[in-house]
Amino acid sequence: PICLQASGVKVQQEVLDTFQEIKTNHCYRYLLFGFVNNDKEIGVLKKAPADATYNEFIEDLKDSVNRKVGCYAVYDLVFEFEESKQKRSRLVFVSWGPDGIPIRQKMLIASSKVELKNKLQGIFKELQASGIDEASEECMLELCRQGDRGAN
Repeated sequence: PICLQASGVKVQQEVLDTFQEIKTNHCYRYLLFGFVNNDKEIGVLKKAPADATYNEFIEDLKDSVNRKVGCYAVYDLVFEFEESKQKRSRLVFVSWGPDGIPIRQKMLIASSKVELKNKLQGIFKELQASGIDEASEECMLELCRQGDRGAN
């Protein structure tokens, strides 16, 4: 495992390997990462199949609220640019620290986020959310379309 300096939390190798799979092969719609082993490590919680829907992603986020934990996600968003009509696939890193989870969980999410994201080379944009409305598909689409006219 690779240690994240700020929080002391280690990233399991499976996180990095699974991220490479979604980045290279687009074989998952999204990945969920969370704290495991008494919050000492970040591990893979879910590998959603490529045909999973955005609603399934939202349901998984809602489930984490019910369990009083936050998580990270990498979502492989396929969308079309409005002007050029070009289709794109972009990896979006989501930091999910929902309202109502314990302060310790929020602190772990915040203190581990930057270094985890830096280990996941190839992230296009980052979405930080504490409520379902902030994690909506519309928010993610808007974020990905900002400043990009489909030129690349």
